[in-house]
Amino acid sequence: MRKSSALFLVLFLCGCAVQHEEQSSLLFPFERAAGENSGQNSQPAESPYDVLFSENSSQTFIYLGLYEAIKRDDYEKIMLYADELSRNNPEPLYLAEAITWLYNKGYANDAKRLLEQSLPLLPDELPFILMYAELLQNMKGNGDVDMTIALDLLKNYIQKHPEDYNAFIELGVMYYKLFQYENAYMTFLRIPEKDRMSSVYLYMGICLEKMQRYGEAKKYFQRVLKEFPDEKTALHHLGEIAEAQGNYALARKYYTKILELDDTNYDYLLKLISLAFKEGNHQRAFDIAKEHFNFDFIVAASSMLIQEGRVDLAEELLNNLSSMEDAPRELLYLHGALIYEAGRDKERALSYLCRLTEDDLHYKNAQEIIAHIYLEQNKFDQALKSIKILQELDPQDKNYRILEYQTYLFIRDYDNAYEALYSYVKDYPDDMHAKFRYAYSCFYVGKKDKAVRLMKEILEDEPENSDALNFIGYTLVEEKKNLKLAEDYLLKADSLNPDQDYINDSLAWLYYALGDYEKAFAYGSKAVSLNKAAGEEDASLWEHYGDIALKLGKKDLARNAYEKSLSLKDTESVKKKLKELQ
Repeated sequence: MRKSSALFLVLFLCGCAVQHEEQSSLLFPFERAAGENSGQNSQPAESPYDVLFSENSSQTFIYLGLYEAIKRDDYEKIMLYADELSRNNPEPLYLAEAITWLYNKGYANDAKRLLEQSLPLLPDELPFILMYAELLQNMKGNGDVDMTIALDLLKNYIQKHPEDYNAFIELGVMYYKLFQYENAYMTFLRIPEKDRMSSVYLYMGICLEKMQRYGEAKKYFQRVLKEFPDEKTALHHLGEIAEAQGNYALARKYYTKILELDDTNYDYLLKLISLAFKEGNHQRAFDIAKEHFNFDFIVAASSMLIQEGRVDLAEELLNNLSSMEDAPRELLYLHGALIYEAGRDKERALSYLCRLTEDDLHYKNAQEIIAHIYLEQNKFDQALKSIKILQELDPQDKNYRILEYQTYLFIRDYDNAYEALYSYVKDYPDDMHAKFRYAYSCFYVGKKDKAVRLMKEILEDEPENSDALNFIGYTLVEEKKNLKLAEDYLLKADSLNPDQDYINDSLAWLYYALGDYEKAFAYGSKAVSLNKAAGEEDASLWEHYGDIALKLGKKDLARNAYEKSLSLKDTESVKKKLKELQ
């Protein structure tokens, strides 16, 4: 009869869990209290479900509730049940499932709190201690995490279970991951020799290698190989040690053995090439590259040499491979790209890249580099040709359109800049940066009203855009319209972005227009000072400064300012002003 009652209770609880959407939920006392605290309606006192459960039945209810909450991905209920479970006689299996769900869904801090809450009640659950240590290790990238707690928990566990050698292994691995190689090695050493697996010997060897105790490290790796001759990790570390000690022939022996076990492992082919170059045997390096020719492999080999500062050897490798019969045209791109990336002779890079045609795999990549080389050389017509090609190859990539209008603006070709920006802003109306540049180009092609309107639209979205405020204010000054409004715009721009040479120049020009020459001179002096410090001096700014100084009778200062302006840009109006001062 008792068995039947228990079975009925379990079936009854399962039915409640499944039908939670069809009828009022059966609320455990702590769950009802939580609902009341959050303002939710609690179960009425007269509910037929308002019953008392034994402690075992209560635990069963929690397990079932947690199981259903995890199935439904119900974060709130998972936290409710798991929190109760972690405080009161936690069942590791169910709690581990909840903690895993929380961590996998991005609730790492909740998972950490539940573990810290339950660990004091589960001091002998090694998997929980390890779960906590792993969680802390994974959280280290998000800020400072103290691993001391996990280490102490594991050390306390070992004190109580000195014959659980798995715990020693885990503690040693934890020290290893924390780069505490001495502590890791000493921990592994505490495991009796008869209970050490090959993985323990590998860790012991690696720790000794990290401490540059190469002689001792080799003994452990060789011991592993005696039992498992094809253990690649041991072969790898013996090769690393031999290489570190300058014994390149022995290192080659170990790396070659790994390649015999896995002939597709290009990492070890690269190591063999590197060894060949270290020995000065370039031909061996070229022979390896030829024998195992693969474009990605050659890229890696060439890049490796460049990183070691041996551009000459990278080029020698590529030249040697290019001489092969039926050498792939990809080598042209690789050769040119590597010369460019290394900051070498850009004309030589172009000589390779410009030989690629539309049918070649890396034609588009080549055009990108070609465009940048021409831009760096101030060969803007050639650069624009490549930019146009890129736009045709990939019409959906807006970066090529941005590069086009930026180039036109840089060379002050405002007509073409206006056309390019008009088309771009039509397709990307929410790009405020481009909209600002578009307004800028409108100003220079004589569409000043449109420029101001666009800038006002920008201010509607970005009311604290100091550049837009400065633009409108300066335009009003230039047109001598509503100078009081211009002052409001410019003072706000200055308060939002102080110590900018161009904003101070705008204010200087405003007060010059208002006839307040002393104030204009103060802002003008600050503008030229900031302009000098910026290292990119502006001719019109110096011209304004000369005009203001002249109004105050400072002829020598005006003359110097005009001469400075002319040195930056040859302008007839400035020449005339300077001539009048003679």
